[in-house]
Amino acid sequence: MKQFNLQKGSRGEEEAARYLGQKGYQILERNHRTKFGELDIIASDKETLVFVEVKTKIGEDFGSPEEMINSKKLRQVKRTAQMYLLANEALRQKHKQQRIDAVAIVLRENGSPERVSHYENIGA
Repeated sequence: MKQFNLQKGSRGEEEAARYLGQKGYQILERNHRTKFGELDIIASDKETLVFVEVKTKIGEDFGSPEEMINSKKLRQVKRTAQMYLLANEALRQKHKQQRIDAVAIVLRENGSPERVSHYENIGA
């Protein structure tokens, strides 16, 4: 089961990176891990450094991927992003603004995307 979840998550992150790239985002890093958690995607959107939380589900029979982003998860992403900024002075100087986005992905059983939804600045 865990292997399946890793594959699903990886497939969702691939789709999110592709989607964001099409929107003009530059993907800087993926799957950045710290002791506080993981940042799925770190990207730049013009002058803004964006920390992207990706949630993926197969179908929506048992809830939407958006429902998986709760206040606890958001606190974890914020804390991990703060640690990332402390360790990356050059990026912090280059990107004076930062934000947290979410990409919710629903996959069909065959792994193709059924829905990709992008939510900007969810950490405000």
